[in-house]
Amino acid sequence: MISTPAPTRREAFTRRLTEATNGGFDVAAAYLGLRLGLYQSLADDGPATPAQLAARTGTNERLIREWLEQQAATEILEATRDGRDGDAWRFSLPADYADVLLEPDALDGTGGTIKAQIACFTLLPRLVEAYRSGHGIPFADYGPDMIEGQAASTRPVYSAELATWFAAVPEVAVRLASKTARILDIGCGEGWSTVTMARAFPNARVEGVDLDPASIEAAMATAEREGVADRVSFEVRDAASLAGAGYDVATMFEMLHDLSHPVEVLRAAREALAPGGVVLVADEITEDEFAGPAGEGDRRHYGWSVLHCLPASMTEPDSAATGTVIRPSTVRAYAEQAGFTSIEILPVESVAFRLYLCEAEGLTGACK
Repeated sequence: MISTPAPTRREAFTRRLTEATNGGFDVAAAYLGLRLGLYQSLADDGPATPAQLAARTGTNERLIREWLEQQAATEILEATRDGRDGDAWRFSLPADYADVLLEPDALDGTGGTIKAQIACFTLLPRLVEAYRSGHGIPFADYGPDMIEGQAASTRPVYSAELATWFAAVPEVAVRLASKTARILDIGCGEGWSTVTMARAFPNARVEGVDLDPASIEAAMATAEREGVADRVSFEVRDAASLAGAGYDVATMFEMLHDLSHPVEVLRAAREALAPGGVVLVADEITEDEFAGPAGEGDRRHYGWSVLHCLPASMTEPDSAATGTVIRPSTVRAYAEQAGFTSIEILPVESVAFRLYLCEAEGLTGACK
């Protein structure tokens, strides 16, 4: 038997980049399928020829045929010739693939990630200059794909897990069952975390704040659509303006690493609490320290950091420039500088986040 020699490092690297390039084409083509409603039409209305799908979605038949063939060539769509429409090919989207692309509460969904990644790719020419100058790119410049993509990526996590996060601190959960309970959701984005907390604690008043007007507009629509607008409010506002507001809990979900001045925002969150109040932080699950070659999680986090999170955080003077790969030691250091005397990593299992409970002397009481 003749053995096949192992590929050289160069050959293996070339293969890796070739596969990554093909993956990039898949992401870009999937974005077209999402934005043009092509996947949705195939899922809702069934298999279609290029002419049928173009007519359903108001798109160009020739371009749609190329997209359909690419999708079938890469084994995302299934293509059959059944003779019902002459000799035309008919394309279908497998049901389990449709869930991954389109189901808003699927924990393994990828639609949001695809939109957010494309938002990063469109700014690559500007990122070249940002890397030279050190001047970041404002979050708003990443556009609606980033806003929608982030919201779609975290929504299923909140829906599936948020109740278990609070269950890990039963004293807090009991307090939030009160009819006078108030929750402050800092950096609420499109409001899915805010809405999910309102559902989990129907007696509580939940207030979301964010500095991005487009996100707040979308959040208000989310609350109306989900039927909780009577107990939820949203405002374009800096958390620093809420000192002494008397909240029972302030939450900071997947946003601490994005902040130019994380210590100042953590301090503002602490100062907005009532006696006995706590701050709950959810951020990325990362390795404890950099050690060269990393696992899939840190590799993914570094990708987001290089293209979005770090440049977006470097738009203000004296930015902390944290980046997506936020280590537990970094969270602890920020919280201590902000005046918290107890920072606990909660014993909860999450597909996406590590949970930190932050308390401070002078605020202890019912939640101690």
